[in-house]
Amino acid sequence: MKSELARMFLGKGFWIALVLAVAGMIAGTPLPKQEGLLQTGWFLEAFEKMISSKSVCYLLPAGAVLAWSDSFLYEWKGGFLKSALPRTGRRAYVENKILTVACSGFCVWVIAGLLVLFGYFLFFFPLEETGKIRLTAVWEALEPLLRCGLIGAVFASLGGFCGVLGGSGYLAFGIPFVFYYFCIILQERYFPDALWLYPPQWISGSAQWGGRGEGLWLFLLLLLFLFAGAHAAVMYAKLEEL
Repeated sequence: MKSELARMFLGKGFWIALVLAVAGMIAGTPLPKQEGLLQTGWFLEAFEKMISSKSVCYLLPAGAVLAWSDSFLYEWKGGFLKSALPRTGRRAYVENKILTVACSGFCVWVIAGLLVLFGYFLFFFPLEETGKIRLTAVWEALEPLLRCGLIGAVFASLGGFCGVLGGSGYLAFGIPFVFYYFCIILQERYFPDALWLYPPQWISGSAQWGGRGEGLWLFLLLLLFLFAGAHAAVMYAKLEEL
């Protein structure tokens, strides 16, 4: 698992995805409309608005799949599996792969978000009025970021599943895009009340998801388990050919 994570973090795809995610967040940064000092904690409010911006919503599947979703295909076609499987075993390899692929989509967006949040703090905090920042305000800013990371894990797993099933890196990158934007089009044009079908709503969580929003977290975890399980199943089937 450690070697798999190390290869993922050092891979070119992860850094391209991270730069893309940071760029999308910066593009969605709201500008202050007031003159003079900003209100205390403004940088957290700006960060929360940025996470739900159009640029972040539209680039989310790209950052998720670019990091590591096609890694199995490279290892399959490059002959890496023939030397790796005898040492690790099929079960351990599949478990490590599905966890790392999901982790790649999560880490890209969470790390990018934390970097941007730190940049917000350095740039905007000196411009704010002196005062105390509520702890709840910190959580309100980080909660959509964590959901963004979880959605990234979902689409990274979907990309891994499509790539293994179709045997093509283009499918690993393309199908999650199609699925993501298809959900947006369905909700906006045909089912405006079906907010569970709308990925931007998954990030903002502004609708009623029951209680304190636990329903949204359970929904995203269910999607992750579904696609990660499908990813594992097709990899097991593919490894039977070796």
